Amino acid sequence: MNAVALHIRRSGWLSYILIAAFAALIGVMGSAARALAADELPLFRQVAKADVTTSLRKVRRVRFAVDTEFPPFAFRDTAGALTGFLPLSVDAMCTDLKIKCEFVIQDTDKMEGALTGKEADVAVYMKASDELDFAKLEFTRPFLRPFGRFAARTSSPIRKTDVRTLAGKRIGVREGTTHASFIKRYFNRSLLVSFPNHEDLYEAARTGKVDVVFDDAFRLMFWLQGTISRQCCHFVGRGYLDNSRFSKPLSMAVRREDNDLRKVLDYGLDRLQSSGRFALIYNRFFPQSPY
Repeated sequence: MNAVALHIRRSGWLSYILIAAFAALIGVMGSAARALAADELPLFRQVAKADVTTSLRKVRRVRFAVDTEFPPFAFRDTAGALTGFLPLSVDAMCTDLKIKCEFVIQDTDKMEGALTGKEADVAVYMKASDELDFAKLEFTRPFLRPFGRFAARTSSPIRKTDVRTLAGKRIGVREGTTHASFIKRYFNRSLLVSFPNHEDLYEAARTGKVDVVFDDAFRLMFWLQGTISRQCCHFVGRGYLDNSRFSKPLSMAVRREDNDLRKVLDYGLDRLQSSGRFALIYNRFFPQSPY
């Protein structure tokens, strides 16, 4: 197998869910979580088959590079086999499109070079658009975005998370994060309570030292469903999307000259979603919906 490049800085949103996610995967999950239905996933652009017929004939083999240090997105299982949300999604897409797909294991920092150096054909990025070299790369539509979510104690009367409802309430955040910046900007009628690390932040939620916490939905979901939370808390309100702060999308990137491949990937992702297979794969690696 060769090319899903999960090009994500280790200081980014994904890096801090890895330990919690891996713990969940090896069986320390607490209560059972509701499975995510297909209609709860973000929609891709709808691509008519007639639009990609010619491109499909040209694309017969694709190399996907993957970094195995990012569970549950990509990692090796106890037998050493490559698995995770991304490899299984790519495998399902390639099988459906009858394309031969390969993976090559490579460090995240070398993913862009592997793409431009033609060691790989596709890369999956988690970088802001102004950080990407648009002169060299083309991108599919995003297929997954991190959201910000509020969580509160299950005994809390708080159900809505609009500015008016949370006025005067204590909102816990991890200091110095984009989530803290978001709360400062939009919830200035609330009391911002900052914590130096996520452990202290979540413990404050569990013990009621704050009314709600606001954080990355993926990180929060693993804590909520894990044993450390003691089933104290749950998501409240809706997910918040902020492209300038914490909602950097996962998208597939190809070389600019590989427009046929980009069209095929968009089409394949659309079919993966509409068939329900995307939701099934998601449910294998994530305990609940982030939205």
